[in-house]
Amino acid sequence: MASTKHKNSGSATPKEKYSVRQALTNYYLLVMFTLFPLFFTDAYFNIRHDKYYFFIILTGILVVAEFLIVMTASVDKPPEEPKLEKPKPKHFYEVFSFMDWAFIAFLGINVISTILSSSPSDALLGTQGRNNGLVLMAFYTAAYFLITRCFKYFEYIFVALAFGSIVVYALAILNAFYVDPLGMFTQLSDQQTITNFTSTIGNKNLLSSYICIALPVMIAMSVITEKTLLRIIYLVATGFGFAALMTADSDSGILGMAVFMVVYLIWFSSRIVRLKRFFLSATVMLLFAKLLRLFSLCFDDKSKGFDKFQEIFVFSNIGWVLFAICAVITALLYLLDYKKPNITLSKAVPIVLTVIFGLCAVALIGIVIYFSCIDTETDLGSFERIIRFNDRWGTHRGFMWIRSIWIFGDASFIEKLFGVGPDMFYCAFTPYFDDLSKYGDGSTNAAHNEYLNYLITIGITGLLSYLAIVCGTIKNAVKYAKENPMLIVCVSAVICYAVQAIVNLYQPITTPLFFIFIALCEAFVRDTKAKKSAA
Repeated sequence: MASTKHKNSGSATPKEKYSVRQALTNYYLLVMFTLFPLFFTDAYFNIRHDKYYFFIILTGILVVAEFLIVMTASVDKPPEEPKLEKPKPKHFYEVFSFMDWAFIAFLGINVISTILSSSPSDALLGTQGRNNGLVLMAFYTAAYFLITRCFKYFEYIFVALAFGSIVVYALAILNAFYVDPLGMFTQLSDQQTITNFTSTIGNKNLLSSYICIALPVMIAMSVITEKTLLRIIYLVATGFGFAALMTADSDSGILGMAVFMVVYLIWFSSRIVRLKRFFLSATVMLLFAKLLRLFSLCFDDKSKGFDKFQEIFVFSNIGWVLFAICAVITALLYLLDYKKPNITLSKAVPIVLTVIFGLCAVALIGIVIYFSCIDTETDLGSFERIIRFNDRWGTHRGFMWIRSIWIFGDASFIEKLFGVGPDMFYCAFTPYFDDLSKYGDGSTNAAHNEYLNYLITIGITGLLSYLAIVCGTIKNAVKYAKENPMLIVCVSAVICYAVQAIVNLYQPITTPLFFIFIALCEAFVRDTKAKKSAA
C-alpha cells in the first residue's frame, strides 16, 4: 500500500533538491497551520480583522519572496548549451490545468463584479461584509498558484497542524466550562461569553468550520500514515477535535462531519488495513466524548451547555453503546488483518454502503419535503427546526435563504450574471431587515449559505466558477488517490468544509485554510501526473 513515508510524494520530482522556493512555501504552510488559528490581538473584538491581515501580510510576503527568487534566478542563470533538438514550446494556455483556469475565471469574475458594483471600494475590500472582497479573493488565487508550483511534501507540516489544532480544541473545551487561560472573556458581557465566543477562532459556527477542516485531515492521516508515533499524535488530535465539536453548539459542524464520516467509510471499506484504522479513529472520537463527560463532572457540570444531539455522545448511555460497537468492530478488524494481512474486500461492499446511505439521504429529503410542503401543521417539537423548512428553519436561515432566492429572481440580467459585488450581500438584503428583526437580528451581511452568498454577490458565473474549483478538486482527488494517498487526506478538508458551507458562511478566519487544502490537492495531482509521464 502506498503510504506517507515516501517523502517525495509532493509537488517535486524524486530527484529534485529541496529548493529555497519550496522551503519558503512549506514554512508558509507551517505558519498557517499553527500560528494563524491562534493569532489574536484584542480578545474577540478584532479577531476577524486579525486573521484577515495575518493571512494577507503572510501571503504577500510569500508572493514578494518567490518573485524575487525567480527574478534573481533568471538573472544569475548561466546560458544553456545549444541542443541538437529543442522541444517544441507549449502555448501559454497549455501550461494551465483545468483548476488553474477555474481560479483565473473565479478571480476575473470577481474583478468584473467589483467594477459593476454600486460601491466598488466596498466590493474591493469587503467592508460591507466580512472582508471577503476582491482583495481577499486575489490573495486566495495567489496562494493557490504559489502552493501548486512550489510545495514539496514533508509530513512534519501535517504534524504541525495536529499540534496547532490540539491547542485550539483544548481552549474550546476549557472555554466551554468557563475556564479562560488567555483572559479573553474578561472584556465580554455574560451573554457574549455564553452564546458567541470560544477558543481563538470566534463564535461556535466558526469553530465548527475550523473543526471541519482540521479534524478530517487528522482522521485521514491516522489512516494513511505508516508511522505508529505519528498515528498516535493524529488520533489524539482527532479525539480532542471531536470533543471540541461537542462543545460547539453548531449544526454545521455536525452536518459536515457526518457526511465526511459516511463518505470515508465507503472510501476505506474496500481494504481491511484502512478500514480498521478508520474505525479506530471513530472509537477514539467516541471515547473522548465520554471523557468530556468526566471532565464536566470535575466542574460540577457548570458549562455553557450542550445541544441535545451532542448530549447523546457526551451524557447519554447511547454514547457508551456506540463506543462499545466501534471498539468491538475495531478489535475484530485488527484481529482479521493480523491473521490474514492485506485483505481486499469485494467491490460490492462500498457499492452496498453507497446504496444504503444514499437511500437514507433520499428518505431524509423526502421527510423534509413532506413536512415542509404537505403536512405543515403537525407539531414536530424540537425536530421542526430540522425537518420542516420555513422562515424559522435553522435559526431563521430559512428566512434568509428564501429571500435570497427572491433577490436573485428580481435582479437585473447583469446582476444575475455577475452579482451585486463581492461581499455586498448586506446591500442586497437591506429591504428585508425590518422583517428579519422579528427573529432578533436587525441586519445581516451573509446568507448563511456560501453558495447562495456567491450567487447574490458574484452572480451565476461566479458561483459556477467556484463550484468548478470545488468539484474539480474532488474529481481530481478521486481520480489520482490510488497513485497518491495524500490526496485522500487533503480532499477530506475540502469535502467536509464544502458540506458545512451549506449552512455556514465564508470569512477570513477559516476559509483561507480551505483554499490552502484545495491548492494542496492540486499540488499532489500535478506531482502525480509528472511522475506518470516520466515513468
